[in-house]
Amino acid sequence: MKKLKIFLISLFPIALLLNFVASKFPQLVDTYYSQGINKYTIQILSKITGIFSFSLYEICMYLIVFSIILFTICIVFIIIKNTSTLIIFLKKSLINLICILSVSYFLFIVLWGLNYNRSPLEKTLINEYNSSNSTNIASTDNNLDDLKKLYSYLIEKANNTRNLVQMENNIMKANSDYQGIIDRAHTGYNNISNVLPSTSGNYANAKAVKSSKIMCYTGITGIYFPFTGEANINITIPDIYIPSTVAHEMAHQRGFASEDEANFIAYLVSTNHSDIDFNYSGYILALNHTASALSKSDYDSYASLSQGISNDVKEDLKHNREFWQKYEGKIEQVSNNFNNSYLKANGIKEGTLSYGKMVDLLLTYYNLYGF
Repeated sequence: MKKLKIFLISLFPIALLLNFVASKFPQLVDTYYSQGINKYTIQILSKITGIFSFSLYEICMYLIVFSIILFTICIVFIIIKNTSTLIIFLKKSLINLICILSVSYFLFIVLWGLNYNRSPLEKTLINEYNSSNSTNIASTDNNLDDLKKLYSYLIEKANNTRNLVQMENNIMKANSDYQGIIDRAHTGYNNISNVLPSTSGNYANAKAVKSSKIMCYTGITGIYFPFTGEANINITIPDIYIPSTVAHEMAHQRGFASEDEANFIAYLVSTNHSDIDFNYSGYILALNHTASALSKSDYDSYASLSQGISNDVKEDLKHNREFWQKYEGKIEQVSNNFNNSYLKANGIKEGTLSYGKMVDLLLTYYNLYGF
């Protein structure tokens, strides 16, 4: 038993070493792990866990909470009955916890975490374009004028698609319920396989989280769970963001670990979808990120161009803002801090600020393919 625990604990430094070595060879990671071994592993894993209609991630979260409660009860019981055994119990519990965390981190790295070390998506975009068009573009030059042009384009597309979506109480309503959105999401991925072949594959559908209201207090709209290969969706958020959120978590499922890359893929998937609710959701996602980038670079241009946003779009954005205001508080702040630390620990130096890089990907894409 002692040797087993030593082995389990040793998995942690092994995983750290593996991740460090992988960070030095992004192209090899991309070719042989992200688009090779891991791609097929996740497809198989997601199909197996996809047999269950409910989220195994959600069950795991319940089990963790139950374990914490049970552990607390045990400590109280020991204190009441026999305090002399408390130190022994805590020592054993600590060793067991270290073993569990070590194994969990090792599995995280092996099953998915190495994707943080793959080649940047911008490089992949350019390479795919060069391959399809027999060109030799090394990089794209983006400037402030390009950013303003992108923002104007997104405003126009958001306004136009907003005129075509369904409504309920003057607020955008999706074409179907959340399960229908989840079932339809694969269509968008099929439609972008020519631009990003690495997003193709036979993966299980995303899953709705039944306790989504609890997720709202953390500010989380969705989460990918690498241990089960499940893309989990908060289904209580406004309809305006459910389609792009589903596409975003499915991007993580396909091995794109960084948030900005998953956001960009969600945009491509949504705007190339055959259904208008996906289109609108994608344009709104990109509009928000681009607005943030432009307001920091040239506030006057941002303010001037923003006047072109239609009242209907503004009403949807206001509805979304009011929805999240109900859940603001300490829990969300703690969750954001944890998410920021998690991203930095996995090589995303800017933490949650890396979300702004989505705009760079949008600019690169439109510099290559045009508006």
